Amino acid sequence: MDTFLIIFFLGIRSSYANNKELPATADVFDTVQFYAAGDKAWRIKTFASDEDVHTWALDRPQDIVDLATSNTEKHYGDVITEGYVLRTEAGVDGLRNELLSRGLSPTLECSESGLVFWAPEGTSYRTKSVPQ
Repeated sequence: MDTFLIIFFLGIRSSYANNKELPATADVFDTVQFYAAGDKAWRIKTFASDEDVHTWALDRPQDIVDLATSNTEKHYGDVITEGYVLRTEAGVDGLRNELLSRGLSPTLECSESGLVFWAPEGTSYRTKSVPQ
């Protein structure tokens, strides 16, 4: 089964903990991501101002690309600046190659649960707040 990473860059940089939102810069911006591998899938939201990340486990949908696109456009359509659909049969290493081929850093955060998400090089995204 293919591995997918869908990444949307947003034109904002925010802090969930501080309830703040500012315009993005070239190097600091929020993302919405979806990752699917095997029978697992996640939605990932990064908050760039404080390198915070929120993750939600999903039931793997038939079409992760359709879910990712429709959900992100519904909630963030007015601030999406770029979007990438990465698909590979070579797992995490394949995703890194796909990132490089698009001119993006190949930095992926990988958890023991199987969750994978992209983060800009030189950052340290971790869950620092809890969604209300």
